[in-house]
Amino acid sequence: MSKTELPELSCSRIVELIQDKLPALFFVFSRGRTEILAQDLSREWDFLDPEEKSDARKIINAAESEYPGTFSGPGWHILKRLLYQGIAYHHAGMLPPVKYLVENLYSKRLIFVVFCTETFAAGVNFPAASAIFDSTRKWDGHDFRILQNREFYQMAGRAGRRGFDQVGHAVIRIDSRFPEQTGFFDEKFVEPVSGRLIISPNTVLSLLRYKSDTEIGRFLNDNFKTFQTRKREKELADQIKLSKELIVELTSSLCRDTLTLKCPIERARAHRRLKHSRRRGGNKEKELLKRQLASFTPRKCRETDKCRSNAEKLNKLKIHINLLYQEYKSVTEQVDSTFREYGEVRDILENLGYVKNREFFPRGLFALELHVQEIFVTELAFSGIIEDADPAEVAAVLAGVEFVPGKNTRATWLDIPALREASQIRWELLSMGVPERFCVWSDLPGALAYAWYNGASFNELLEMSTFQPGDVFSIFRREIDLLRQIERAAGDNLSIAERVRAIRGRLDREEVALCF
Repeated sequence: MSKTELPELSCSRIVELIQDKLPALFFVFSRGRTEILAQDLSREWDFLDPEEKSDARKIINAAESEYPGTFSGPGWHILKRLLYQGIAYHHAGMLPPVKYLVENLYSKRLIFVVFCTETFAAGVNFPAASAIFDSTRKWDGHDFRILQNREFYQMAGRAGRRGFDQVGHAVIRIDSRFPEQTGFFDEKFVEPVSGRLIISPNTVLSLLRYKSDTEIGRFLNDNFKTFQTRKREKELADQIKLSKELIVELTSSLCRDTLTLKCPIERARAHRRLKHSRRRGGNKEKELLKRQLASFTPRKCRETDKCRSNAEKLNKLKIHINLLYQEYKSVTEQVDSTFREYGEVRDILENLGYVKNREFFPRGLFALELHVQEIFVTELAFSGIIEDADPAEVAAVLAGVEFVPGKNTRATWLDIPALREASQIRWELLSMGVPERFCVWSDLPGALAYAWYNGASFNELLEMSTFQPGDVFSIFRREIDLLRQIERAAGDNLSIAERVRAIRGRLDREEVALCF
């Protein structure tokens, strides 16, 4: 793969420089910016000839005929114009049929430049001749940071089509404000994969229900996360042992007067401190240094350079071993973290009345069938909200399960009893010590679900909020999956099972039901 770094140029200029290396995936770390840059490029470039435009028109017309509601939403007329020019954008805020149309046109070589977010590299296998980076800085939810080597090569690896290109090309647009953002990516230093075992309430309940104590111990002990932690613990222990041996070796090479004021090196340092104290006016420090210097007879030494070098090495080594000790302590505490986390979640479930040792109570059996926010959803069910509240209100409550609002996310405010009660349940769980990660819920999507249940159109939902179409679609698909889980968890309680099945039927329609 060849890599090119370009100064801050317009998209049009970049495409002009690499026009013999198309098609290209233009990676942008902002949904809105993908659309802006695509429109900017369309003002100067049209990649399709009349025959190709005709082929594109047939594919677009077929998609519009199959999903008429989807291709009438806001922004479609802009994207449609771009597609006829061989340009597109692709991000998670788009409805699946629209994304599939872009992917279909790209696979048929009717799109030459796609402005896309990094999710395109993660989930869609469409290689290109070139991968262009609008920037190598991204927002990670807390701050802007440089891409990791692993992230860069995941995206840059899309460049180079088997059977078409001898080499793939990665092009990086340099932002003059951040000159450090490029020039450092190296496949030799791709970050290692880290083990990550999440102990959820369902994990604990499933282990208690289906595994023996021996099997539970093996599960908690023989996982990738624990393996990596123990491996790192051993590596650090070996490094500490080696550093100690080097410290002993270096210390033995120093004469007995090293680090005392008999040593010429230490006396020179003391004189520098004395000179510095005079400038600052530190009388007490000055008098102390004078007395210390006078109390030692200088030693003549012919190996001051060797001593100075070894003393510096010894000092650096001591700093290094202190850092190793700190990391070793942190890693040692993590070795048994999986067992501790398991115990903590089990205690929570026992305190809430889900289980007692191996005995399962009704709440525990219900939560056993859930795989998202098990405790919060179970408490919703046992509070009577799902069974007794108005079905549209139930839809509003469940839409917010595991939803985390973005900084600029807005929606029409909905004030209904079920949402207020759900908020109270969440507050009570938190006050009982249930971790916030087990109570992730927001009332923000409630108005959309309430309106959709009552027959609102998809475009009306978009007018009620700042959500993009793909976001609304994702909210409802997650809720529909959750309703299936609740129906399964209800078991013999036909009242709840029939109710959530009916709610699911009302939600799983039109744009939301597409491709499923």
